[in-house]
Amino acid sequence: MKFNFIKKVKNSGQALVETALFLPVFMVIIAGVVEVSQLTVTQNRISDSARAATRFGSNGGEDEGMVTVIFNSITQTMQVSNERWDVWVVRGTVNSAGDDFQTWSLNHAYGFSNTVEAINFNEGQLQRDILEELAFDHNGNSLGSDQLSRLEIVGTYVIHDVNSLLGLDGFPMLEGLHSIESLNVMRVSSTVEQSDGCSAFPLAIHDGVRSANPPGQGSTPYPDFVNFDYPSSNHPTYGSFVTHVEDIPLSAADEGYVYLLTEGFNAGEFGWLNWNQGRPPTPDVLSQSLTWPGNSLDFSNHGDTQTNAAASAYPHIVRGYVEPGDATDISLHIGDWVASNQSDVNTAAVQTQLQQTIGLDRTIRLIVWDSTDVAFGFYRIGGFAVFKMLGYHISSGAGNSWVLLEFIRWDDSCGQVIDTP
Repeated sequence: MKFNFIKKVKNSGQALVETALFLPVFMVIIAGVVEVSQLTVTQNRISDSARAATRFGSNGGEDEGMVTVIFNSITQTMQVSNERWDVWVVRGTVNSAGDDFQTWSLNHAYGFSNTVEAINFNEGQLQRDILEELAFDHNGNSLGSDQLSRLEIVGTYVIHDVNSLLGLDGFPMLEGLHSIESLNVMRVSSTVEQSDGCSAFPLAIHDGVRSANPPGQGSTPYPDFVNFDYPSSNHPTYGSFVTHVEDIPLSAADEGYVYLLTEGFNAGEFGWLNWNQGRPPTPDVLSQSLTWPGNSLDFSNHGDTQTNAAASAYPHIVRGYVEPGDATDISLHIGDWVASNQSDVNTAAVQTQLQQTIGLDRTIRLIVWDSTDVAFGFYRIGGFAVFKMLGYHISSGAGNSWVLLEFIRWDDSCGQVIDTP
């Protein structure tokens, strides 16, 4: 009995030692599997978003719209900081021999080259990679020079830095895996079929607004510094906009013109938007929509339970656009109506989103509402334009809020399809 007891103790001790030796190795293996699985899923998302952006560009979409498509294609859980993303848009025409580019343009459309792999970016190598990709069709068959000759292409090259899910960046086996790349190239469509709508920021501006006058002059004078809620310091001065021209209608705007709009439904005013009437127009709903680049195309299930689903195509409540009175229309078109959000927007959540948009110098796509159709509580889409928000003042009192916007360009690549009544 004594011998058997000693033998059992020795066996138990040996098992504990073996477990102690094997467990760390096992945990590292499990962690590695989890980490690589996360990177694989993220790679698929990035590849899908690059493909969607390139398809949009091949159908006539502009560079900025392609960036918006990328961020509309990824999940809401992924960070969109320009510190973690670099996006280049390529446009070109292959030469007659099919071995080089006759025309070539490269636009760093998003990011500041802060991603890990951005340091290795080489334009010449990108050209070679694209030509190599173009040399084969989707079945892997080689294409002849006659098939590549004069081929007009558009491409998207994306780099995204991913956080280590388990903090394993320091492990040699995972070194360099947290910077994900994707390149997608397509030929430009000979028959342009523009998008039925892109993501928009929940703010509509009147098409009759005129550019700001010098401080203290005219009907829309540039605001005094004391009236800015944000920026609270280092305010942009009227004289800093060297290309600005005063008292110019929006229809004749050029890049760099500055517009001041007060809140309301009258000429020269703006309004906050509620993308669908299936959700109540509250400050929380608005702050969610103000998350850049806007959520007018967000039809995923967030578990919202406030009211009915609104969109007939989805069993759940959606945050994206649904036209009032037509639950089947979930794309922003010229001629569509959009409901206003007339709740008290003077909240910390709303201001936080606006401050991030201004502080990061982001461009935003806005609805220009049509002055020929006026209905209190609704704005009718007359067009789309891209702006930068320069500052704002938000007041709980009606008609006392204003936004200061810098015109960038009219948008003819998103949402310009005219809805047929």
